[in-house]
Amino acid sequence: MMKNAILAYLSPNRSTRHVALVIQKALADTGTAAPLAGDLSRDADRLAVLEAIQGEENPLLIIGSPVYRDLAVPPVMRFIDGLPPAKGGRAAVFATWGGANSGLALWQMAGALNAKGYAVMGAAKVLGVHSMMWTEAAPVGAGRPNAEDDAQVAAWARKLAAANGQPLSLEALRYQGEDFEKSVLERIDAPWAIIPKSIDPEACTACGTCASVCPVEAIAMDPGPVFGAACFDCFNCIRECPEEAISPAMPLAKIGAKIRERVAAFDEQPPTQVW
Repeated sequence: MMKNAILAYLSPNRSTRHVALVIQKALADTGTAAPLAGDLSRDADRLAVLEAIQGEENPLLIIGSPVYRDLAVPPVMRFIDGLPPAKGGRAAVFATWGGANSGLALWQMAGALNAKGYAVMGAAKVLGVHSMMWTEAAPVGAGRPNAEDDAQVAAWARKLAAANGQPLSLEALRYQGEDFEKSVLERIDAPWAIIPKSIDPEACTACGTCASVCPVEAIAMDPGPVFGAACFDCFNCIRECPEEAISPAMPLAKIGAKIRERVAAFDEQPPTQVW
């Protein structure tokens, strides 16, 4: 049985955090000693995770990311890239996706961990409510993750804790079609293209809410919000602005329509799956 495990995740819309906590509880129920769950948006959590990785002997490192634009989000990939080389380390990855397409996020994270010397023992994709559709009455993925998803994730985590499996072949995570995969690979290393945002100076009170809810501290107040290069378009600033003073260049209704078009085009099944 696995003695220790460390979870690291980024969760702008709370779905990934939900899955991380399900994993944490399932591991604890198996007797895994104090599985640590760290939110990579918090400096203290990020440092605690890194210290735990360096201080434990061969812990199981589990990393989770939401899927944005068919990939893991840049802060998660930067975290993996910054890990020290592993010596006999083991890892697992999970991704939450909003029903449009789960892309290559699992393969991307697993490959980066492999490059650091980790044997990847498992992967999971979990359907969650789409983070860009909070203004809609029936968003894609509404009510997910649900109890059935949680049960599937918990069983997966308990299997990981048993520590008796073989490393996962990365080819198993290349489950998208060849043409789609090629289109994603063409931009996997490209700079993240940010959707421009405009500020209504009449509505903005420079309250700082947008800066406080940004998971990567990409917003500076001068005196109103100024967006830095670390932004990856989680839209927390737009969602949480009490004055509705921030608007994306592409209206939310149009974004929602494009999401529904992708859902219909790909119809990816099953919505939640573990390896």
